[in-house]
Amino acid sequence: MTEFANSSDYCKTPGPMGAVERMFTRRALIGAAGASMGALVGGYATTKHLETGATPGHLVSGSFRSQYRRQIVGWTISYPPRYRPGSPLDVALVLHGYDSDHAAAFSSLRLPYAQAQTIGGKHLPPIALAAVDGGNGYWHPRADGDNPQGMLVHEFLPLLGARGLKVQPIGLLGWSMGGYGALLLAETYPKLVRRVAAESPAIWPSFAASQGANPSAFDSAKDWQNHDVISHVGALTGIPIRIDEGEADPFLWASQRLQELLPPGSVHFEPGAHDAGFWAARGPAQLRFLTTGL
Repeated sequence: MTEFANSSDYCKTPGPMGAVERMFTRRALIGAAGASMGALVGGYATTKHLETGATPGHLVSGSFRSQYRRQIVGWTISYPPRYRPGSPLDVALVLHGYDSDHAAAFSSLRLPYAQAQTIGGKHLPPIALAAVDGGNGYWHPRADGDNPQGMLVHEFLPLLGARGLKVQPIGLLGWSMGGYGALLLAETYPKLVRRVAAESPAIWPSFAASQGANPSAFDSAKDWQNHDVISHVGALTGIPIRIDEGEADPFLWASQRLQELLPPGSVHFEPGAHDAGFWAARGPAQLRFLTTGL
């Protein structure tokens, strides 16, 4: 395992998050992805206020060879201000979106700044944030042997526990593909999860729809059915959920459906699209939600 730590330098690699269009066609997907990248650049101006008066805490990053993913994966832990690596804090896993990686949560989405502003000290209880590379496999076991969900539960959580973090129960935060993955992980391991905060979860209405825009999302119609978070939403009973959804997001329909199925107040709609500017702006509210009850 390799590792480095710092308290102020962030990975500068942009974290492009896959976008989709309303009718789930490949041609429009390309246009929407371009719009998302443009919004990503503008998103820094949108979220610059997060940096004002907020000094992030320590970042610790490393990598390990995952048996479940059959490759080396990178990871990062973000500690709130005044807490050092090794502090016995509660933790929330952060699941990244499509075509992204563990670093995007701490660069593109600026979560350390939201963390510094909203939790610890006189504000809310401290919580660590931990992200790891999940690839583009939609956070579930795949036919080719890649199993990012298994990696989270059986490798990454033990790694976090060995570093002194409290790994049961955990919080979950994810955006786009990661928002879907967070809901799926909570449905699969409900006793492991304390709260889920999802931003613009990328949920497909059918296997055919997923294939029309993102053929890599599922292996087959049965694979989609087995991992359809809407049809299995009953498994979330008793787990507090917060979903933030942009009113111009192509996945709006899914959050509207979840609003009907989840307890009142679980889904929040605001102006915005499927882009990093929207996700970063929702960070403080989602972190406040995740720390409730600690």
